[in-house]
Amino acid sequence: MDLTTSGLAGTNDKFNNILKKIDSTAETMKAQIQADASAAAAAIGSELSALSGELRSLVPQGAALPNINLQSQLESLSGIVDPTQASNLLASITTNFGTELTEAGFDLDTLVSDAAAAVVDGKSLSFDIPNFEKAADGVSDAIQKAVAVKIPSINPIIEDVATFTFNDTFTSLKTTAASSVLTTSTTLPTANTAQFTVTDKVTNITQGIITKSVTTAEDAIEGVGVECKRRNVSAVGFASRPILKSKTILSEEVSTSVDGAVITLSDTPTKIKRITGFDAQGKPHTIVQAPISNEFKKLYDTFTVSGNEIIIEQRLRSYVQSLSKKNQLDGTMFKIGYYMNSTYDPNYGVD
Repeated sequence: MDLTTSGLAGTNDKFNNILKKIDSTAETMKAQIQADASAAAAAIGSELSALSGELRSLVPQGAALPNINLQSQLESLSGIVDPTQASNLLASITTNFGTELTEAGFDLDTLVSDAAAAVVDGKSLSFDIPNFEKAADGVSDAIQKAVAVKIPSINPIIEDVATFTFNDTFTSLKTTAASSVLTTSTTLPTANTAQFTVTDKVTNITQGIITKSVTTAEDAIEGVGVECKRRNVSAVGFASRPILKSKTILSEEVSTSVDGAVITLSDTPTKIKRITGFDAQGKPHTIVQAPISNEFKKLYDTFTVSGNEIIIEQRLRSYVQSLSKKNQLDGTMFKIGYYMNSTYDPNYGVD
C-alpha cells in the first residue's frame, strides 16, 4: 500500500511525511556518493536531523526526569539529619503517596520507621517497603508496581559434582538374577545344560488300550551315592507328570477311512478320558473305548487308538458338525479329553 498517495482511507499525514523524508535522505546519500566526505556528512546530517524531527512529531520524546519512587524517597529521608529538610521531604512524600498508600492499606508513619530500621541494618527497602511510583510531573496518581528484581552482591555457590558409588552387592544380585532366568524355547533340549539334564531311558506302560513308552521315576534317576541325580527332560514324557488336555474337533479336521472317522491329534496320548460326538440334531453322544460287550454295543459307538490317531466306528449313528450353541464353536463334530505326559519336570532342578 502506497501510504504517500493521497485519497486512500486510513492514511496519516505525519507517517507519510516520515516516509517522504526517508526517501529524500536516500536520494541525498546517492547524490553525495562522489562528494567529499565533509560535504556529504553535512548534507546527509541535515536530512537525518529533519527525519528525526518528523519522527518526534509522531513519537514524543520521553520525560528527561525519572519517576518519583517511594522507596528511594524514604531511603533519602532516613539519611537526612537536618530537621527542616526532613520535614519538607516527609511533606512531599505525604503529598505524592499518602492517598494511594492509605487506599492500599499501608500506614506512612510505619513505613518511615521500617525504612529507617532497614537502612540502619544495611537491608534493601524492597523487603519491607511497597514499590510505589509517581510520574515526575507530580500530576498523575501514584501506582504500585511489582517488587524490583534484586541483583546478588555475592557470586553464586558452585555445586559440587555428584559422585556415584556402585553398590557391589546389588550388582552381584542383579547378575545372579539375570543368570537364573531361562530363555524360553519351543525346542526340547537334547543335551545337558546348566538348567536341564536329559534322559533317554524309557519303559512301556499300558493304560487301557494304549501302550506308550514313558520315563518312569526310576528311569529318571541316574548315578549312585552323591552322584545320584534325577533328570528333568525326557523326549517321551514323564509318567509322573500327566497332563489333561481338551480339544474341540471341527468337521474339517476329521478324515474318513474304511474303519470310520479318523481324528489326528498333535500329541500322542497316554490315555483317553472321554470322547463326545454330535449327531445331526446337535445332540451329544458318549463314545467309549473298544472293545465292549455286545450289550453295550447297542448303546455306544466305540473308538480305537493308534499312535496319535483315533478311529471312531460309526455303527449306531453318523456324527456331523453340531449346530451353534453357547460356548461352542461353529462346526464342532467331536470333543476329546486325553492325557499326555509332560516332557519337562520342574520339580527337579540342577545343582
